[in-house]
Amino acid sequence: MTIGASPLLHGAVAVLCLGWVALILVCGRGRAGLLLALASAAAAAWAAAVALQPETPLTGLSGALEIARSATWLGVLLLLGWRVGGAAARPLSLRFALAGVVLVLGGLAALLPGAPQPEGLGSPSLLARLGLALLVVVVAENLLRNVGRAVRWHVILPCLTLGALSAFDVVLHADAALHHSYAQAMLDARAVLTAVALPLLAIAAARDRRWHRDPPVSRQVVFHGATLVIAGTFLTGVGAVGEGLRQLGADWGQAAQISLLAGALLAVAVGVSSASLRSRLRRLVVDHFFAARFDYRAEWLRCVATLSAQNAEAEQRAITAIADPVDSPAGLLLLQDAPMAPLRWAGSWNLPASAMVLAAGHPLLQATEDGTRIVTQVPGDLDPALGPIWIAVPLRHHRDGLLGLVLLAPPRAPFRLDQEAFDLLRAVGREVALFLAERRAAERLHDQRALAEHAKRFAFVAHDVKNVASQLTLVLANAEDNIADPDFQRDMLLTVGAAATRINALIARLRAPEPEAPASAIAASGVATPGTAALTPAAPGGPAMTTGPAETLQRVLRDVPHPVQLRAEDRVPRLQIAPEDLEAALRHLLDNAAEASPPGVPVTVELRREAGCVVIDIIDRGPGMTADFVRDRLFRPLVSGRVGGNGIGAWQARDLLRGAGGDLLVLSTPGTGTTMRLTLPCPASGQEIIEDIAA
Repeated sequence: MTIGASPLLHGAVAVLCLGWVALILVCGRGRAGLLLALASAAAAAWAAAVALQPETPLTGLSGALEIARSATWLGVLLLLGWRVGGAAARPLSLRFALAGVVLVLGGLAALLPGAPQPEGLGSPSLLARLGLALLVVVVAENLLRNVGRAVRWHVILPCLTLGALSAFDVVLHADAALHHSYAQAMLDARAVLTAVALPLLAIAAARDRRWHRDPPVSRQVVFHGATLVIAGTFLTGVGAVGEGLRQLGADWGQAAQISLLAGALLAVAVGVSSASLRSRLRRLVVDHFFAARFDYRAEWLRCVATLSAQNAEAEQRAITAIADPVDSPAGLLLLQDAPMAPLRWAGSWNLPASAMVLAAGHPLLQATEDGTRIVTQVPGDLDPALGPIWIAVPLRHHRDGLLGLVLLAPPRAPFRLDQEAFDLLRAVGREVALFLAERRAAERLHDQRALAEHAKRFAFVAHDVKNVASQLTLVLANAEDNIADPDFQRDMLLTVGAAATRINALIARLRAPEPEAPASAIAASGVATPGTAALTPAAPGGPAMTTGPAETLQRVLRDVPHPVQLRAEDRVPRLQIAPEDLEAALRHLLDNAAEASPPGVPVTVELRREAGCVVIDIIDRGPGMTADFVRDRLFRPLVSGRVGGNGIGAWQARDLLRGAGGDLLVLSTPGTGTTMRLTLPCPASGQEIIEDIAA
């Protein structure tokens, strides 16, 4: 009996089976992996023969390879039973093997040229195939039923796969014996079922725990191989549907087949380019084909390459180094700008800038357990503009303790957090903390060198000023005797003019900008920290003398030429800060606010008591500043944002406030103005001295 089969469908199944063979050889090791690869290779050879001879799928080479395929499946199951069943299963395996040899020889003999081919139930070829398929089903059932519980997990997938395919062959051949003809739909369905069932053999090869070593290939090869296999399976299914439409014979059948294939190719292209789909596939491949979830060598090299790259802002590189291992698409960096200071926004990656401030007692910091624990239950009220936050990874330094936090957005695909993922995140977090600490030390060293260079220039200028002063002193001494001499008058004017010119040049020399090389070298080393620590730390216990903030404000405001509006509470405590320090800080900030404000628009100063602190807000309606400028340049000494500035005022004001236990917070938005918020702690309870502003 002869009947045609679909060459396109069987050809696609052959190619797909070869892909499974390659994947099984990659993932499986030892004798069991070779057996499963052999079972898939036998199916590939049979499907290829049918594709080459679609008119005679049951005779000739196709028929012989079908018998060889069933014989191979029988041999694989017998060898697996011999391997795991022990001595008790071996006599039964020998009997099954002997019966299989008889059926194979009978089936091949019936395919020889000139052999009789009776129709119906008496066909030797049909009976041999039916018996061989039934024998495979019986062996699979006996292996599953008799094997021990401890090793059943290793053989269940091969038994189910090969037993199910052989059971379908039993139905196919039994139907042919009853109806005296093979159904073409069942022949083609057998090919589709083979393509769908054989992936179970690849999973069986990957999950056998007795193969202790990982596959001898990189994860990238396995990932791309799995991508090709999945795409091939999808296209095979689409091809089967298209072939069915073509077989309908309708006028629109061929057009529908072409449209379906084109749409399938487009769907594959979209899927391959989707980051979320790639992430899901990567999780699937890693979980099923590797004992360890991460390739630690690749992860470490990627972390180092990310931190040392120059293709993005430094703070973004720090966030990306932690986000990449868990496939997070966005993150936020919070850093301390001084020891024991609150954590503030230092940079964002695919998230907006934030005014978030985490003080020492914040629940999120307490949940990190001093930087040793990754927080998976992040409070949802940190900043609504950021959206959902998935986890918080602490950046712990071995010497400085907790330097900051990296808040990560949810990953593209569901990601299982386990101990292995936590260990990797902690290791990468320590590396990023070292990176930030080195960056901070390099930046402080650069600032100190800049100050030393400024002092050196000042020493040179002082020496030249001394020379000019000596010349002027000499002129003054000679003027008493020669002031009436016209020649002396001309020389005196020339000397004074030259001295003035020289002094102006010396002043310009003091304001000379720093060279760009050190700054660029610092920028290349890592993340810009939001400001530098005070060069002069506060003495234990703080300053001994107290200062009235309202009194100091009124004294400073009398010397400000720009209009100022003062809003103050009636009674505020005196502060433990030297009067000249508070006055210097206020003068610097008020001068900057007056210079930034438009003519005639007053600067607003607010004085109040708030949460155990005295707060002074200096508010202007100037052009404002960007978050990057505030973070990177505002508090850098000798770096000024205006022409002729020395870059000392804001840095010195914050340094003076921190020396008294306070701080300076900048709230600024481009186009709407700036608020410089001075905070100083109130004295301890019982030690307050109230300043009555009305008095």
